[in-house]
Parts: sequence; structure tokens; C-alpha cells
Amino acid sequence: MRMCDRGVQMLITTVGAFAAFSLMTIAVGTDYWLYSRGVCRTKSTSDNDTSRKNEEVMTHSGLWRTCCLEGTFRGVCKKIDHFPEDADYEQDTAEYLLRAVRASSIFPILSVGLLFFGGLCVAASEFYKSKHNVILSAGIFFVSAGLSNIIGIIVYISANAGDPGQSDSKKSYSYGWSFYFGALSFIIAEMVGVIAVHMYIEKHRQIRAKSHSELLKKSAFTRLPPYRDPSKVTMGTLLNSERDHGFLQVHNSIPKEFKESLHNNPANRRTTPV
Repeated sequence: MRMCDRGVQMLITTVGAFAAFSLMTIAVGTDYWLYSRGVCRTKSTSDNDTSRKNEEVMTHSGLWRTCCLEGTFRGVCKKIDHFPEDADYEQDTAEYLLRAVRASSIFPILSVGLLFFGGLCVAASEFYKSKHNVILSAGIFFVSAGLSNIIGIIVYISANAGDPGQSDSKKSYSYGWSFYFGALSFIIAEMVGVIAVHMYIEKHRQIRAKSHSELLKKSAFTRLPPYRDPSKVTMGTLLNSERDHGFLQVHNSIPKEFKESLHNNPANRRTTPV
């Protein structure tokens, strides 16, 4: 069942590709994934001594850094330290692996790259309309980008939630608009991928139906009798046709009762010796 016209599908695919790429790029580049209460720490050196000032304030953070929203260090941002020295975890544990994946942010970055290549395939399909595999490649790129995006979101949520058994886990936090931009990009990317694959299937089905109809037309033409030029008809051809016509007339003039009597006569039956 066709959802809508191919032109409308192509318009939705193009707009969706641009929207998904823009939303994910903004989400990766901004620092409003999470709002939470944390400690803003700064280091100042004086007389070869290091002093730390800890203050628990409201912060907002992204994939790369954390910024303070209030307090003495309002507006100050620092790089996120995923492996603090005072953390009690071992390097062979699942938490360490989760921190490593979270620190690399490989899945959100991979999603941005896949969305970019998917958008290129959508643009190329407008110029190379005879290459139907281009739109299929775009669908594969967008579906893969959506999967990479949702994996990155799951890793981010797991890293922020921490171990439920630990009492020092974050007490209160909420997700910001950057996080929701990433989630919206996932939804749009999957939608665009499904539409692109659907367009390829419909186009492939139309091509197969067209080739099948052409094959039927060719077979119908081959069953037609060959054309014979009337000027090239010879006397022998006419005599043969008249002879065949006379034979049919004689055969049809035999009475039906005579045919049945010949068939029922035992003398006319062929017997097989035992």
C-alpha cells in the first residue's frame, strides 16, 4: 500500500535528513544534556601550595564539559573528568568500561557521521534518479545512525545513573534540551530511514511489474501468425487451401448415424490376440 506520492516522500526524506543531522550536531556540540547539583572545583597556586574550594551548586553538563549555573564560579566551565583519582573502581570492571565509552562519546559522533553520509545519499538520489541503490544506501545510513544514537543515549543514562546500590549516587538531576535534541534526532532518523527503504521497495516493484508486462506483450506478439504479402501468394498455396477446405466439407457431410454404425460394428473393431 502506497503511503503517499513519491514526490511527497522525497520531500519528507530531504527535510527529515537535514533536521536529524542538525539536531544531532547541536546536541553533540552543546553542554545542556544534564542539569544536576555538583561541586565546582578550582585550583589556584600560591607559594607552591594548592588550595581547593568546593561548593555544591547547580550545574549543567554535556558530553565534554560541565558548567556552573550559580555560586562563586557561575559561568565557569571545566572539562569532565571521567576517571577521578578518588573513585573506588577497578580498571577491569564494567563501570570502568562504561566510563571509557562515555568519555570517548564514540556513538554520538558516529551517529553524526552516518547522518551526514545519509544526507549525501539523499542529495545524490535527486541527481542520479536511475540509480535506485542510492536511496537504499541512504535508508541504511539513517537506520544505522539512529541505532548508534540510541546506544549512545543508553550509555549516557547508565553512566549518570551510576550503581543503584551506592548511596552517593546523584540525588537529583534532570535532562536538558540537548539530550532531547539527540532523542528527537533518533526518532527522525529512523523515520527517514524507513521511508527511504520503502521508496526503494516501491520503485523496485514498479520496475518488476513493468518488465513483466513487457515480457507478456512480447510473448503475445510471438504467438501471432506471420504476415503474408498477398502479392506473393502462389497458385500452389491457393490449391492447397482449397483442397483442405474441400476435405473439411466432405468430412462434415458424413451423416452422424453412419459414423456411429461404423463405430459400433464389431467387424470394424480391432482385436488384440491373447
